[in-house]
This record gives sequence, structure tokens and C-alpha cells, in this order.
Amino acid sequence: MREVLFQKIQRFMEEIKYLEDNKDRFLKEVNKSVDIKKMAERSIFLCAEMALDICDILIVEKGFPKPATYRDAIYKLGDFNIIPKDFAYNFVYIAGLRNFLAHEYLKDTTQTLKEFLNKGILDLKEFINFVKQ
Repeated sequence: MREVLFQKIQRFMEEIKYLEDNKDRFLKEVNKSVDIKKMAERSIFLCAEMALDICDILIVEKGFPKPATYRDAIYKLGDFNIIPKDFAYNFVYIAGLRNFLAHEYLKDTTQTLKEFLNKGILDLKEFINFVKQ
């Protein structure tokens, strides 16, 4: 299990770097280019999905009760002091973001992508720093 967790963390960090490296271009062109919008959307979705996978793996690895929902997985990390509780309760939006990007494909995601690019990348970095400790 530890090896799977390590691999997911490594891949997660690669995707965060990709978002950081392309943030300015994505913000500049997301309104104009369908290709850019799709790239940003997919990368953000992958980050959200990987964060939730990492939560699940940590919960299983620690022997804690299986969470019922993605949101519950993040709350449990805070409740069990794997990440700070206040951070967990703020970071729980990542579950909603993942669901929005996965299921609300008929809606325009442009504004959500911009907001995430401006604020969410820092949350991802903070999350992974807590997890690595």
C-alpha cells in the first residue's frame, strides 16, 4: 500500500507542477481556446481525483472506517489529525469540484477553472505537504 501511495503522491506533484507551469497561459486563453479549456479542465479534474484517492489510501492504511463520501474522506483526515482539521474543513470543496467537473459537463466551467487556477493550486500544494509529513 505504501508503494501505491508513494506513486500517487509523485503523480499528484507532477500534475500540480503542470498546472503551475501553465497557469498563466490557461488563465489568458481559457475563454478563447476550447483546447486550452479542455487541458485545464482535465488537469484540475485529475488533481481533485488524485487528492481524493490519496485520502482514501491514507484512511485504509491507518485502519480507519471507510468514508461514505469523498467529502467524508477529507473530513476524516482532519478528524484523525492526518491533516489539520481547519484545513480539511476548507479543502473539502475539492470533492465538489471533482464532482462538478465529472458530472456537470453541460455547464460552462470557465469561471470555476479560473477561480481554481488563481487559488486552488496553493491548496493542492498545502494538502500534499501535510500528507508527506
